[in-house]
Amino acid sequence: DAGSTSNLRKHAILCFGKHTVDSAIAGQGPKNPDGSIFAAFARAGQKPVTVTHRAHTDAEARTRPPNIVNDHGFRTLMTAGRPNLHLPSARTVSRDIQASFKKCKATIDNLLQNHPGQLSFATDAWTSPNHRAFVAWTVHLHHEGTPLCFLLDIIEVPEV
Repeated sequence: DAGSTSNLRKHAILCFGKHTVDSAIAGQGPKNPDGSIFAAFARAGQKPVTVTHRAHTDAEARTRPPNIVNDHGFRTLMTAGRPNLHLPSARTVSRDIQASFKKCKATIDNLLQNHPGQLSFATDAWTSPNHRAFVAWTVHLHHEGTPLCFLLDIIEVPEV
């Protein structure tokens, strides 16, 4: 069906420009080929694509244990274009996460115990896509005019 590619065509025009799409449909190659990576991934009217070191999705970031730094693919991605970059060991990452958690926990404990105003506690329950039930407890407060919310605990509800 010739009409089934209209969404793809609209997307390609937004990304690469009408002239480029029309040339590709007509079977014409680029007039002045450019071998640079920026030319290969350039989008019409936009800056060149940049490489990021962040995890691609929130789920990906949440499910990566500290030993991901030992993975060859991860190390290659993180050091791409930065040969002098040193990645810490999994043990260092784990230790730093634990130290950061302890410091944040102490700060939040102090804030909640010494808060002169009202603390509002809430719960939320849901079922994940794989049919596992969870419950979370949160606390909400206003601190120096700023609303704050802290996750206190999250548990998986056992099957009955």
